[in-house]
Amino acid sequence: MATTLANTIKWNAASGAVNGLTRSVQQAWGYVKALDGSLNDIRIVTGKSADDMANFAVQANNAAKELGRTTTDYTNAALIFAQQGLSDAEIEERAKITLKAANVTGQSTDAVSEQLTAVWNGYKVTAEEA
Repeated sequence: MATTLANTIKWNAASGAVNGLTRSVQQAWGYVKALDGSLNDIRIVTGKSADDMANFAVQANNAAKELGRTTTDYTNAALIFAQQGLSDAEIEERAKITLKAANVTGQSTDAVSEQLTAVWNGYKVTAEEA
């Protein structure tokens, strides 16, 4: 009976570790897939090369870290501004503002970028003024 109990405890511990690892891998895969999709969408909109997007991904990662958000949060915000035909500098500036506002409001960066776009367009604010 003691051996069976000990083996059951060992099996449960091993099973928990394997399940935890599996969940972590699945989450990482989902994150990479979402980031790749977001970067691909930006590439389609802007017509940039794969090398340009690799550089953008590094810049997006650094900016997101500075602002305490994920790279995907940054790229999702940047996509909205890329779709508006803004320059790289304008996209970067507005994406940073969006991440800061999302941190304050607790909203998703997608929602905040659309809301800020509506405000900026409503008041005819140029990207340089934002």
